[in-house]
Amino acid sequence: MKNFYLSILILSCLAITSCTRYYYKPNGVNVPLLTDAGDVHVDVNGSFNSETYNNGNSNAMNIIGVEASGSPLKHLGLMANYYSYNYTTTQPDVLNGNINARAYLVDFGVGGYYAVGGGKIKMVVDMYGGWGLGNIRSDINADVTRMFLQPGIGMRSPWFDVAFAPRIVNLGYSNFNANGHDLAYLESRGLIEQGGSRIDQRRYTFFEPSITMRAGYKFAKVQLQYVLSAPMSAMSWHHSPGRFSVGFYFSVEDVVSTIRNANPVQ
Repeated sequence: MKNFYLSILILSCLAITSCTRYYYKPNGVNVPLLTDAGDVHVDVNGSFNSETYNNGNSNAMNIIGVEASGSPLKHLGLMANYYSYNYTTTQPDVLNGNINARAYLVDFGVGGYYAVGGGKIKMVVDMYGGWGLGNIRSDINADVTRMFLQPGIGMRSPWFDVAFAPRIVNLGYSNFNANGHDLAYLESRGLIEQGGSRIDQRRYTFFEPSITMRAGYKFAKVQLQYVLSAPMSAMSWHHSPGRFSVGFYFSVEDVVSTIRNANPVQ
């Protein structure tokens, strides 16, 4: 099964094979690279994938994410993100958990940045922290709350950006609904761990370093990003080790500057 797809939802329940289901997959990392007051950046990313097997079964996935950031005051950064996920299969396999799934995540962050360098090329060091909530509807139903701490360092220029952000995520599940599945099913999915602890009865921490690259000119760039997700907590349920994403990044302040330069005030 292909491991190349956009997964931009924290509670992604994509069935990579008929017997593997992820109950956590890292969402996209919003890398603002803000440099001054008045900066506003937006990234839109998505993925559409479908597969047909010899038995006639067809699986389809679509994932869409929107990430926004801005600086109302110099050195102060704000961010807001939304991720949605949908997975459908023409021949559901309830016993193996390969059934239709829907999920979403919304989170918000606040932090600080410091930009150095003159001219068109600047180095940016920043730190953001935030909180979010989400929901999943699949073989099980659950809500999630998430906290994150995201330091970062990067370079921004009119043509090319690159950034490294080692995010730490702490998440917890609540309002767990087994959707009629028995104890044996929950244990087979690792949703009930050794000792009887269920997935929603404690919190989990992940270390998620990411590399982000953007190429284009001024206000419009293509973005490529890879996020590695390594658990820092012991767990028995399935989680994804990473995600790759493609998106389009826009810097609104550069759009405004370009329009002004093209239409100077007389």
